[in-house]
Amino acid sequence: MATIKEISRKAGVSATTVANVIHGRTNKVSAATLHKVQAIIDSEKYAPNMGAMMLLHNNSRIIGVIMFTEPRHNETVLEDPFSSAILGAMERDIRVAGYYMMLYVSSDEDEVVRLSKSWKMDGLILVWVPGKICSIINSSIDIPLVYIDCFFNDDDHVYYNIGLEDKKGGYEVTKYLLSMGHTNMLFLPCNPIFPGGDSERFAGCKQAFSERGLTLPDTAKLPLPYDRMKREKIYLEITSKKAGYTALVFSSDYYAAEALTFLQDCGLRIPQDISITGFDDNIFSRLVTPRLTTVHQDSSEKGRLAIEMLMRLIHGEAVKQPRITLPIYLQIRDSVRKL
Repeated sequence: MATIKEISRKAGVSATTVANVIHGRTNKVSAATLHKVQAIIDSEKYAPNMGAMMLLHNNSRIIGVIMFTEPRHNETVLEDPFSSAILGAMERDIRVAGYYMMLYVSSDEDEVVRLSKSWKMDGLILVWVPGKICSIINSSIDIPLVYIDCFFNDDDHVYYNIGLEDKKGGYEVTKYLLSMGHTNMLFLPCNPIFPGGDSERFAGCKQAFSERGLTLPDTAKLPLPYDRMKREKIYLEITSKKAGYTALVFSSDYYAAEALTFLQDCGLRIPQDISITGFDDNIFSRLVTPRLTTVHQDSSEKGRLAIEMLMRLIHGEAVKQPRITLPIYLQIRDSVRKL
């Protein structure tokens, strides 16, 4: 790769002129010189030194993304298509905007706060972060912040958040199960360290029962551990005749698909022996057999809207709607039987 001096020699101009073109200071550069220098820069595939760019412009061009979840030993957060769809959409739009994405996954509250304060970033996206941490971060750093799927404990700050109709999602899937004759169901949250949206979804389940004059007890909720072998043990326990459940309501397609295939390998028939529903409507829901009845959400849109909102904040533009709630709908397929 050519240096600035080599480019200046080929263009017949000073190194200062080349540097001005690279850094966008072209008000004193003629159109002909600008065209000639830029053509050589492009042909040489010149890439400016990021450290020098940061010092020159007093910014990093880095957008930080912190996902509040437990780092897993036998699987990663990116294996879940829901997470990868959000991250993929954000990385694409961050890159198009001329920035770079830096990702960190942690469930350590102090670490999340420390990283938010110490990273040199132009903006920060926080995903699934508990409300008490959001309050601390919001009051202690001055860079633009946007949250995804976060729930807040106070009204002292303006929070920019991209969320979902979580409660409605739990309500719609439970209403459907009740219409199919299922009154003995178990809700399986997927985030044991931060209930957040899972709590809202379970509240929706309880609302559907209440409208039927029924009660869904708190014991009908069983958070799933991050260890796969422990989850598989739970799948066997909750599908035994002793447990008596007729439907399992998962809070993610990832775990719903995992349970469905595991239970089939163990000899159970889905949905003849037990019905299963998911949440997200990701690729797993359409690849397993039978295909999953699930709650649809547009996870890529969450990522896209978060970056769009963050870029407005970075450029000092007004954000008319600080909190956006995306819609859901029930996608009925083949994993539920009528009793």
